Amino acid sequence: MRNSDADIAINTLNKLIAQEYEAASAGMCYGNRSLEESASIRYHAYLNARDKIREALADAMDERDALNPFLPQRDELVTQDMHTCDLCGRRVSSPVYAVHLAYMDQAKTASEVCAGCMWRMKFQPVRAISLDMYRLFERWLDEQKETEQ
Repeated sequence: MRNSDADIAINTLNKLIAQEYEAASAGMCYGNRSLEESASIRYHAYLNARDKIREALADAMDERDALNPFLPQRDELVTQDMHTCDLCGRRVSSPVYAVHLAYMDQAKTASEVCAGCMWRMKFQPVRAISLDMYRLFERWLDEQKETEQ
């Protein structure tokens, strides 16, 4: 687990939850009702805060992924092949994309690019057509060439 701000907050809350649970248990064992009640209230407040942070993180992840058009959509079938992204070097599962990067007189072809890199580099999705539609287009082009001659 990375040491992001959210991870640190959740770990801190977990420690506080454990401490308040021990305090509530001690209050119950020694018959100190006020200690038990106040520790129990803080215990449940910390549990609620941890759950809210986790929900917010999950929502943020879903929202970020929903904005990336290169990720597979819900219930879309994809293969589980593993690829190495040519740009970031991470191992990713499908889908991967082939792109051509060009800047001035420099160019690079990347045959396996992950959805994350496509999103970070601000690529725009293109419309994909079926093979049948492509073949119809090819026939139409051939017909156009024949009529011009």
